Amino acid sequence: MEHQALRSAMSIYLNGRTLSCLVCPKSSASCAALTHPLQRIISYDELLAKYARKANCDQYDSPDIYTCPHCGHDRLTIEALYGHFCAVHQQTADGPVESTEVRCPVCVCFRLDGSASFVTNGEGLGGHLVARHCFTTDRQYSDERDLRSQFCRDNEFELLRFMAIFLSPGTLPSECQTNGTPANIKEVTLVCPICLELIDDNRSKRLPPCSHQFHGECINRWLAEKRCCPVCRSECAAESS
Repeated sequence: MEHQALRSAMSIYLNGRTLSCLVCPKSSASCAALTHPLQRIISYDELLAKYARKANCDQYDSPDIYTCPHCGHDRLTIEALYGHFCAVHQQTADGPVESTEVRCPVCVCFRLDGSASFVTNGEGLGGHLVARHCFTTDRQYSDERDLRSQFCRDNEFELLRFMAIFLSPGTLPSECQTNGTPANIKEVTLVCPICLELIDDNRSKRLPPCSHQFHGECINRWLAEKRCCPVCRSECAAESS
């Protein structure tokens, strides 16, 4: 599946690294423009080798792996990417400063759903990061991070991937929030706690009795090993539905 996902995006192999252009249209066979920003696609082994094995899970920071799709500024964490976009490339009342359609480097880096799609000019990269990669509240973000921290010793990749993909609402400026909630976040951002991908209605399953939601295929694999909810650890008395 990973190989198929890589082929769906426009990939470049350079100096032993797999890169994807953040500007070229999907139909392009290759990118030859030296000015186009490229995002490195991070592998499981590379993420663990460079960023894992901290003495204390509280020491983990967001990996600095992203490239700005507008100017090519690189080695940014997701928080730094959002701050950089807002400070340098943010939309104004007269329209977007940057009108070029680009791809989200976070989606491209981890081959998330829609990684081959352009961020719309109306939404902008900042709006996309808030809508797609931000939790509704700091409490929800902290709960998810703490859950993965509990299993950090056995599966550090999940904690690192979570911290790389999601922006904490606490990093957003106050003017971007309404009553503590990011202003342009979707009303409900439902993410599968197991794979961290968005859940749509056709793929959603709830666990009784806690009613936490997951992708059907994800929770079925989990329940084959453990008869409890991955989020709250409630014992599952019946099959997911």
